[in-house]
Amino acid sequence: MASQMTQLLLHSDLDELREIVRRWIAEAPAGGSRRVYEEFGSRLIEMKQALASQPVQPTVEELEAALTMMLRLAASEGPRR
Repeated sequence: MASQMTQLLLHSDLDELREIVRRWIAEAPAGGSRRVYEEFGSRLIEMKQALASQPVQPTVEELEAALTMMLRLAASEGPRR
């Protein structure tokens, strides 16, 4: 999944990424899962914005590692928020 998220970050513009996240949230199960989608989507958008302002872009491997950590954190927090 981190590999797919990396591709989204690298190959989607900010508006397209926002639309994708909006659809995830709209299609997410109600309750705690939706909050996890909202949080993760928000973090992805923040990451995309931060990457755009950096003079040196991270490697694909670095992005995948960061996204793997984000996914693990989101999964460990789960719907209890």
